[in-house]
Amino acid sequence: MMKSIRRPSSQQGIAIVEATIVLPLVLLLMLSIGEFGRMIYQYHIMTKAVRAGTHHLGPENWHNDDLERPMMEDKIKKLIIYGNDTSGTNAILPGFNTSNISISYKKIPAGSSYVYILIDANYDWQPVFGDKFNTFFGNEIDLSFPLKTSITSRMMTN
Repeated sequence: MMKSIRRPSSQQGIAIVEATIVLPLVLLLMLSIGEFGRMIYQYHIMTKAVRAGTHHLGPENWHNDDLERPMMEDKIKKLIIYGNDTSGTNAILPGFNTSNISISYKKIPAGSSYVYILIDANYDWQPVFGDKFNTFFGNEIDLSFPLKTSITSRMMTN
């Protein structure tokens, strides 16, 4: 004769309580991993765009005079922002505009035929699910932070 094994009645429903405690933490972890991946992807896109702008700034597009340089810088900024050197409507990143890009030049050593061109790009990254985290104690944690990239290119001038 076999006896059936009975569970104690105090264990009923414990799995639901455990799932209620663990599930929000697992979901938060999954969303955090997704947001981190999205941030890395946007940083990669911005770095590729700055690199493409630097490559476009080759010797054939370099103008050493002060009259054509602003037009060239404007084209480079548009190339970085929109992916082409004409104005576009869709930036490669939401909220990314020409004020996020700076272009500077240095001749090292002074009087040499080499110019070092530095292109800096800054982008304020924000998570999809909001830019602030409520701590439930009256304080909020700002989740947005700047992504920065810069590329220096050496160019020989005439």
